[in-house]
Amino acid sequence: MSYPFHTSVSLRGFHQEAFHLTMKLSGLANETDSNKVVGKAVALDPSTPNTAKLAGDGDKIIGRVSSFENRKVEGIVVGAIEFRFANILPIKDGETVAVGDTVVGAGEGTVKAAASADHNVNFVAEILGTDAVVVKF
Repeated sequence: MSYPFHTSVSLRGFHQEAFHLTMKLSGLANETDSNKVVGKAVALDPSTPNTAKLAGDGDKIIGRVSSFENRKVEGIVVGAIEFRFANILPIKDGETVAVGDTVVGAGEGTVKAAASADHNVNFVAEILGTDAVVVKF
């Protein structure tokens, strides 16, 4: 349900440009559709320096993909990662996430509720259908 702007508050869509950094993205060498990557949660991939991966099951979320480029000709896949944001992350099908939860990776860049909330890591401010509005500091 949508509300007029003067009678509601939403945290969706707040970007902090100073906290966008380009990283290599692993596991996406054959992906060319940015719509399948942008907006997904990412975790650190410690196997290679300066590399992130779509958040897997239970992974700590370090950020959100804001742009994606498969530079296959150059042998590299990169993306701008939002390390601080208030925006949507997709909830894994079948998972229940509620306002106030902390989220972790659920696989393929989706999220699920963490076992316990830690609002110093992130928190869910709103649920919009199959997406959670997550605030990440």
